[in-house]
Amino acid sequence: MASRLELPAIQIDSGMDRSLNRLAPFFQSLATANQSALLLDFDGTLAPMRVDPSKVRPWAGVVRLLQEIQESGRTRLSIITGRSANEVVLQLGMRDAPEIWGLHGAERLSVDGSWVREELPASDQSLLEAARLRVRIALPDARVEEKRNGVVVHWRGKPVRFIQSIQSRALNALLPFTNTNGVRLLQFDGGIELRIGCDKGDAVRMILAEIPSTAPVAYLGDDVTDEDAFQALNGRGLTVLVRRNWRPSVAQAWLRPPAELREFLTAWLRAAKSVYNS
Repeated sequence: MASRLELPAIQIDSGMDRSLNRLAPFFQSLATANQSALLLDFDGTLAPMRVDPSKVRPWAGVVRLLQEIQESGRTRLSIITGRSANEVVLQLGMRDAPEIWGLHGAERLSVDGSWVREELPASDQSLLEAARLRVRIALPDARVEEKRNGVVVHWRGKPVRFIQSIQSRALNALLPFTNTNGVRLLQFDGGIELRIGCDKGDAVRMILAEIPSTAPVAYLGDDVTDEDAFQALNGRGLTVLVRRNWRPSVAQAWLRPPAELREFLTAWLRAAKSVYNS
């Protein structure tokens, strides 16, 4: 029997109807499982937020832990992000890139390099093009990100006196497009996004369909866009909010990065390397 697992210092907020006792059985099951899955958001979870997204890099020590977890051979490692999959490959900087679900699950870059994506019908593409044009006209002073399945207005790093104006104009520009089925308007930490198609919950459900029903699974995320993933996994696996400051969430536990995130990954690695005999 391997030595006793050292568990991370998970924080539980009084608003979460959960117990620390949940984690010991989870890591024990991980130590005895042949297969498991660790699902992770990127920005804000594995890496600190930056005004310039091109400068985002993972917290110190995280890449090494992820690499070792992947090399253990017992964990399916998946990044589920709002960014494009290819962009995250470069910024994550792992020696062997894991599976990456980009654009909230609309893209899937597998470890073998194969790539698939969700195709939007012509009507949705036309709606997005109209939304992009509306935003360019209404918000010439904001950073606007045009994705294949959405349009994003960012105000992170803007002076406080400008944020309310940008937010108001963004809502006025984008709300009219939400009358169409399948179109969602989501405000996140530092911006707002009009998106069509997949969300992170869809990516989680597709992964769950591909792994044994008994495999331990966890999802770690920070922002409101991760709530879809938490909801998809609750009742089946462990969901963890990763933020320095707590916010209301359906997640079961709360970690403060980077130290507690590293502790969690270290505990996962220790369990993945353990060999328990029944």
